[in-house]
Amino acid sequence: MAISIALAPGSLIGCSALRGGDPEPTISADQAIERVDSVLDDTFKAVHPQLKWRDGPAHLSEIKSSFTNTASGEVSVGRHRFVRTKISKAKLNKLIAAFDKQWRKAGFEIKSTNPREPSLSGKASDGCVVNFSVSGFGNVEISAGVAARSDGPRGGIEGEGGDTFPKAPDGGPDYTPDAQDPYWSA
Repeated sequence: MAISIALAPGSLIGCSALRGGDPEPTISADQAIERVDSVLDDTFKAVHPQLKWRDGPAHLSEIKSSFTNTASGEVSVGRHRFVRTKISKAKLNKLIAAFDKQWRKAGFEIKSTNPREPSLSGKASDGCVVNFSVSGFGNVEISAGVAARSDGPRGGIEGEGGDTFPKAPDGGPDYTPDAQDPYWSA
């Protein structure tokens, strides 16, 4: 059963709409990684019982002027975190509520929520965005991203490769939840 369209790794990154009227970024790409990881860590710390997860690689994408297609001196920096704990349909709304509560507490304005197709997104005053989505395979993914100053290229960030994922039948990473929890999986 398809619950929602999951964001593909990197889909949050590189979107020129990421800032959406926010002030020019003042942080470096390294500081942006710290911001994104802090948001994801705080999000997961707010969920009880704790979930198991894997980090995807930190990713950056050069932001270009939509008029001239030239580098703007900014990059989008983000990371996806994949929940390893199997979440039952009966517990999805509780998980969404926990994320919603934490993000509001952290100063995020919830921009969209869809209880019929579990998803949630929000934006902080510094332009940091967060997203929660569930794929048809039950994969739960949370992502965060923020703009930073840089003339960097796009792609992975050295030393920020994320966790090792098992291999899927097609040879790519397998994001399928693989951990049972007496509360979340029931």
